[in-house]
Amino acid sequence: MKYSILIEQLDEDEIYTPATIADFAEVSGFIDAPKDTNEYRLARQRVRIAMGRFSNNHRFPDEGDGFVTLKGQPPIPGWFGWRWKAAIHD
Repeated sequence: MKYSILIEQLDEDEIYTPATIADFAEVSGFIDAPKDTNEYRLARQRVRIAMGRFSNNHRFPDEGDGFVTLKGQPPIPGWFGWRWKAAIHD
């Protein structure tokens, strides 16, 4: 999987959503495009979409392991890093 390297770097005890993994990809330098460009925005969006599909394909529980609140959004379910990591080893 293209993003397995990224998932392996997640903290096992932290809760992640597809959007927070995209944030993590941005901070960790995984996205290799000049910031504030359309290419950068699309790369970040691809990570978020791929992680959403990944969580659905691996049947993560809909209620999540906990909730994450992002600025300007209602709380959304997320899953521990250990769950993301276990799924790439299935």
